[in-house]
This record gives sequence, structure tokens and C-alpha cells, in this order.
Amino acid sequence: MIWVIGGTKDSRDFLEKFIKYENNIIVSTATEYGVKLIENLPVKTSSEKMDKEAMLKFVENNKITKIIDTSHPYAFEVSKNAIEVAEEKNIQYFRFEREKVDILPRKYKHFEEIKDLIEYVENLEGNILVTLGSNNVPLFKNLKNLPNIYFRILSRWDMVKRCEDNNILPKNIIAMQGPFTENMNIAMIEQFNIKYLITKKAGDTGGEREKVRACDKLDVEIIYLNKKEIIYKNCYTDIDVLIKNLIK
Repeated sequence: MIWVIGGTKDSRDFLEKFIKYENNIIVSTATEYGVKLIENLPVKTSSEKMDKEAMLKFVENNKITKIIDTSHPYAFEVSKNAIEVAEEKNIQYFRFEREKVDILPRKYKHFEEIKDLIEYVENLEGNILVTLGSNNVPLFKNLKNLPNIYFRILSRWDMVKRCEDNNILPKNIIAMQGPFTENMNIAMIEQFNIKYLITKKAGDTGGEREKVRACDKLDVEIIYLNKKEIIYKNCYTDIDVLIKNLIK
């Protein structure tokens, strides 16, 4: 059995091509939403958050022979644990990594740690758009300038509730499904009079290029939360090349 760590658009794109060559696949996602991304594909699915111990059991129970990691670029612990599990179980590990976008905005700042980013944000004047995903919402709840912070999240009830549970007013919640074009970003920035945009370097799949172009046009500063770096074995930025190596 081949295990695909999924939950992203990357995993859907990969599976749509890979199922032509392989039919013994199980896909794990951390959420039910991740499972919905691969609806109608002929693969087994498992929806649960797994630590390393759970991954070891998962490999044993499903007689896994290969791990293909298509998790989010910022899912550091997931990838780290999967690499260690593959080494301990002596099975092959493959990684699909989004190609980095080779442009930077005119105005930007980088932060390695979320706590340092939060500290910087609290002292800003002007409206701020956060596009880090709903998991990071609780970190902002006690900021003195919270009324000036807007959160763009997926249009799911549980994510909206997470915002509401952390002192975010409905007027500050933008619940929409991407991807967002440059023009959509411009319209949103203008609508909410945004001066700062907080994001991750999520590549073209995550709409990074469109955010940069919109912010440059409107003189908005981008605040990046940097990705923790991992040295991957068998890492590919092209799905077709990855599949070619998998089916050798």
C-alpha cells in the first residue's frame, strides 16, 4: 500500500495523475475538508491528525511500502515525523514541494517565529489582513489593535466559529474559498483599507504571486511568516517528474 499524505490542492493534482499507474493508495488528511478535496477519486482515505506514534501504527496497520508527502509547505511537524517514520521502518519517502515564487514585494518584513510577528503586529497602526489560516487565529485574540485586524479564512462553519471564539467580530471575518486573483486581492485591500498583509510563502498554488502584485500596486507592506526548513530526501517540484520516478 502506498501512503499519500494529503490535504492540499497539490495532493489532488498529484493523485489525479498517479492513479493511472497505481490503484493501491491510501490518503491521509488532518481534516474532513482535506478528504473533500479528493472526493470521487478511487483511493482509500483516512482523516485524523497523527503524531509520530500514530504514523508508526498507520504504517504497520496498512502495510505501507512508500510514503509520498504532499502536505502543506508549512506542515513542518508532519513532514519531520514522516521522514523519521520512513527511516525507522526502512521504507521509501518522497516529497512534493511547491516551487518557490521568485518575486519579493517592494515593502516587506520577515519573521522566523510567530510570537515575534505577533509582537510586531500589535504596534502597527492601520488595518491588517491576516491570511495565515484559522489555526493561527487564537494567537491574535489578546492584541490591543484586534478591531483593526481582518482574517481571511476558508468558508467553513468550524473556522468561522474559531474566529468568533477568539474575540473576532463578524465584520472582521472574511470567509471565502480561494484561489484569489490579483484583482480580488486589490478589491479586498481597498474595501477594508488594508495597510499590512500577513501571509506565508505558499508559492503559486497558495496565491503568493497575486498577493505580492496587489500589495505592490496599493503600497501595502507584506509581513511574512517564514517556513521552517527541512532537508528532504527525494524532493521534487514537478509532479510529472515525481511520478516518473515512482513508477520506475
